[in-house]
Amino acid sequence: MKILHQQISRSIEDTLKFARYLVRILKPNDIVLLEGDLGSGKTLLVKQICNLLKTKDEAASPSFAIIHQYNGPTPVNHFDFYRLHDEAELDQLGWEEMLNMGAITFIEWSQLIEKHLSEYYKVEIKFQGGDRIFVLKKYP
Repeated sequence: MKILHQQISRSIEDTLKFARYLVRILKPNDIVLLEGDLGSGKTLLVKQICNLLKTKDEAASPSFAIIHQYNGPTPVNHFDFYRLHDEAELDQLGWEEMLNMGAITFIEWSQLIEKHLSEYYKVEIKFQGGDRIFVLKKYP
């Protein structure tokens, strides 16, 4: 694991700056795990990235649909596995095929899937006072 970037966010503009950084370094088929508490800004970050990548639809929280796909010049997959309880549920989704279709994939609540990935990024979002701290890591 290697820490690639850290940024303090005190506003939506600061979060947008971090989104711009991610858009510059990510490429098709990259996987980004998003780790943070409820309300930490995971979905907001994906929305900003989709806007920057000019996807056709605006990103929404995928909690109820579990998987959203956004088409555009660089497509985006957005998985939210919050409601999944075991790997049997995960296996029914066909998530593995979606990782190699040329999209950048963002995964929230990735505990069930992380051990199945060999190479990925992880964005940790933590609160410190009134600020959000974004930490970008690269695995392995």
